Amino acid sequence: MSTTAGRRAGVLACLALLAAGLLLAVAPGDPGALRLGGVGLLWWYGLLAGPLAAIVLGLACGARATLAAAAAWTSPALLGLVVARVFAGAAEAPLLVLAAVTAPLLAWLSAGTPAAPGGPPARAAEAAGGALVLWASLLVLADAGEAVEIPRWLTLALAVAAAGAVGVARRTAAARVLAALGLLAFLLPVVAAGGALRLPPWAAWRDVASRPTLAFAEGSAWAGAGRALARPATLAFTEAHRVTALSPGAGRVDDGPRSHAWRLEAGDSLELRPGDRLTLEAGAAVRFERGKRVPGAPVSGIAWADPPGRASAGSALELSGLVLTLAGGALALVGAPVAAPRAVVGPALLAALVLGAACLAVYGVGAAPELPLGAPPLAYALGLPALVVEAPWGRLLAAALGLALVLLFAADAGGLRARLGGGRPPLLWLGVLVAAGAASVVPVDAWRVLLLGLGVAASAVAAPALAGSRRRATLVGSAAGLVAFAALAAGELPPWAGALGRYPALVAAPLAWALARVGRVAAARRG
Repeated sequence: MSTTAGRRAGVLACLALLAAGLLLAVAPGDPGALRLGGVGLLWWYGLLAGPLAAIVLGLACGARATLAAAAAWTSPALLGLVVARVFAGAAEAPLLVLAAVTAPLLAWLSAGTPAAPGGPPARAAEAAGGALVLWASLLVLADAGEAVEIPRWLTLALAVAAAGAVGVARRTAAARVLAALGLLAFLLPVVAAGGALRLPPWAAWRDVASRPTLAFAEGSAWAGAGRALARPATLAFTEAHRVTALSPGAGRVDDGPRSHAWRLEAGDSLELRPGDRLTLEAGAAVRFERGKRVPGAPVSGIAWADPPGRASAGSALELSGLVLTLAGGALALVGAPVAAPRAVVGPALLAALVLGAACLAVYGVGAAPELPLGAPPLAYALGLPALVVEAPWGRLLAAALGLALVLLFAADAGGLRARLGGGRPPLLWLGVLVAAGAASVVPVDAWRVLLLGLGVAASAVAAPALAGSRRRATLVGSAAGLVAFAALAAGELPPWAGALGRYPALVAAPLAWALARVGRVAAARRG
């Protein structure tokens, strides 16, 4: 089999794996909820069988990449998204893990396909996509720094300086070393947590899924001495619960159409009923009741493992949008493959990182389902090692996890610089980093920023490039994809079209591909 034929076979195999995961998630009767060894079939597929098959088939068909080529997919924002969705037991969690592993393989397998440059629209979308991915990662790093009482500006300054040094040097060796060190520092706390809990990941999953409730345990700090919220939070309660204020502050209770504002003093308690929503400001110190369900968490282990409504048409659209966004974003932003037969470390690195993030989340929800209270994702994951590993090793492992995020961000920035920088001057790259750092001073939704970055690259870069090699046709497709994506992302859509607002690439990418394809066919007929 020729190299080109092998790559095409690999692309088809990876797409088939993603399609199988999508069908397993949304098929009537929810077959993904069937248990195999006590673990849900969809979770087995999304976190083990699917990624393993994708790696094996991808490598067999020519998806070779070095650590430097893989560095552009080591974004802390992507890892944070995996941690957050797995921890929450979101409907898309298993497919997210599979797509995060498979997307760069598709990019490396498709790299041999000739594609014309898309002109200014594609270059603008490519630059915007890379900048948004960097911004999302800086938001995650700043949030994580605040969780361990490091000033937001200091975290951002250190991260931008590290990434800037790697990007300006433009040496692939730097990105390669940082990615390797980041991988080791990231996986060490995951392995240590599993050892401390004496549970492999599948046993930890089985333990969580078997619980009748996800509740505050006897030793929970939130139900003992109490803790302060790191950021404003709205907590949804599914059962009667008494919340005690430990410091003066304001609170608001929403019980359907009515809203009640309260001024709480230390020692005051609020009696909350099922369906109530309590809004507290940042810094509010509160104590919850032992044995009660954690507000905002799934009501039970079964609801965490197999969320209601997963097998529905709306869920199918959401999952399709997620897969398309990740796959298209990787096609546009991931580094070029390497022909060397031994260049297997890139795919292995990315698989280990993504699966490590998923395992970290499973261990976290098993050890302390209340970790997300008032804390951003990945920031609360930093608290897991200190919670399950004896001092002082727990704190050292938490520090290693924080260091891993900085190293992976610097590697990600170096990979994006190598992929997108081209002949652009270093000062322009530094300007992008500084602008992203400045924008990260104000907390916003990092996941929305990440998906926008990947989505715009998928719509205006990857989709029209896949349609053919005619420059004018690709230019038209890129422009249409960029305009459609911007309109959907910024527009006010009705509730039934919410998935299109969250994943504008669902419309923009097919439109860009279709217009580029039509233009190519028309040009071919003209001769």
